Order: sequence, then C-alpha cells, then structure tokens
Amino acid sequence: MDKRSEKTVNAIYEAFAKLINEKDYDEITIQDLLDKANISRSTFYAHYKTKDELLLSISNHIFEHVFSKSLQEEKTHDFSKDLILNYRHLIEHIFYHVRDEKELFVGILSNKVNSLFLMEFRKHFSKFVTSYYANYPMINNSIPVELRKSLAIEDFIVVLKYWVKNNFKEDPEEIAEFYIKSAIK
Repeated sequence: MDKRSEKTVNAIYEAFAKLINEKDYDEITIQDLLDKANISRSTFYAHYKTKDELLLSISNHIFEHVFSKSLQEEKTHDFSKDLILNYRHLIEHIFYHVRDEKELFVGILSNKVNSLFLMEFRKHFSKFVTSYYANYPMINNSIPVELRKSLAIEDFIVVLKYWVKNNFKEDPEEIAEFYIKSAIK
C-alpha cells in the first residue's frame, strides 16, 4: 500500500474509532465517516464497499498483526526477540494492542457491533487456542479438548470486557496473568 493510501486508511480507522464512541454502530453513516476523516465518498469507496467491510478490515488489521509469527519492536512493547513461540507473550501482546487501541476497543465492546467484532476475534483466537492445546494436550485432559478450546476463547473475551469496563486498571502483564489463571489450567 502506498503512503497516500495508508494515510487515508489510517484517517478512516481513526474516524471510525471516534464515531464508535459517540454513536451506536447502526447510527454511524458513511457520511459521518467521510466528514470525520475529511475524505470524499469516492475515496472511501475506493477502499471499502460498506461499513461492515470497514469493521472487518479494522478487525483483521489488528488480529493479523497480533497473531503474526513475525513480530517487530513496537512503541509500547517488544516481543520480537522471542526465539520460540511463547504463549504468555502472545497473550500479553494482544492485551498491549487492546490498550494501545483502547478508544477503538472501548467503543466496539460497549456497542451493538461487538458481536461482529467478537465473531472475528473468536475466529483468530481459535487458531492460537488450537495451537496451544496441540502443544500441551495433557493440560486438564479430563475435559474434552473442543470444550477446553471454547472455554479458553470465551474466558479471554470475559477478561477483555472486564479490563475495558474497569478502564484498563491493570497492566497487560497482570491482565494476561488473570486470563492464564482462569482459562489455561
């Protein structure tokens, strides 16, 4: 993506993050996004066909980075030096991005649109959980693995919503520890 397109996409993402905190998702219009991002209708449609497509793009942008195997040093955290897959660091990494994008997450998780967003999250997080239980199959093996996976995904969402509701009181490492203690036994 060229720099101009990247700048436009970032402006649209920022406009969406602001609007989702001001209005219900269903009330946000394309015109609202155009006004807030200061772009033309044709520019918006050059990138997205619908508002739902924009939300899915935002979700995928976040999730593809967070669940990426090639990490880079970032402003608020650095897991790039991990030589092996470290599940704790991956969980912390997710929470760092939630905190870094807190305006967006607060808006989404307190809005009706959260079901669409959480559906995408479940899809991406499922890959992580499947990998974890493939590497640690003996953990709590009295519960069927498919049930353990579902519980791990839903526990993460519960912890995430708790953290957002409590205004990110805990740091990412601490909230990750809460999740690990509750879900991955």
